[in-house]
Amino acid sequence: MEVKRIIVAYDGSRQSQKALEWAIDISGKVGAQVTTVTVIKPPDFSPAGEVNEFMYDAEKYYQPLLDKVIKFGQENGAKINTVLLRGHPAETIVRYASDYNADLIITGTRGMGGFKSLVIGSVAQKVVTYSKVPVLIVKE
Repeated sequence: MEVKRIIVAYDGSRQSQKALEWAIDISGKVGAQVTTVTVIKPPDFSPAGEVNEFMYDAEKYYQPLLDKVIKFGQENGAKINTVLLRGHPAETIVRYASDYNADLIITGTRGMGGFKSLVIGSVAQKVVTYSKVPVLIVKE
């Protein structure tokens, strides 16, 4: 199997940073393109004006993080593309990976186990469940 395109679920957390580090390492070995996907989830119940304001503020919040991702890639010899999307995180990551013809999705996880993960759920778990693209889970 050839890996040409790697998607990294990135939200600025320590776990997503670790996933990015794995992606850069793999990319360096196989020559794959790395793209981080950051998803802003709109509030469930709000008037349209408030949703737009929330999304605008969220985009302003994430832009410096994405700039750091690009710089981190440059410092580690990798060109990284960043994408900021709106929607449900797991669904949006899976759809983007499919549309982008990704060969691999890399995501971090908090490593919750047992009953707690069943109650809370996780983006990583949903990505694994619904993705047709192979998924690498990076644990702490």
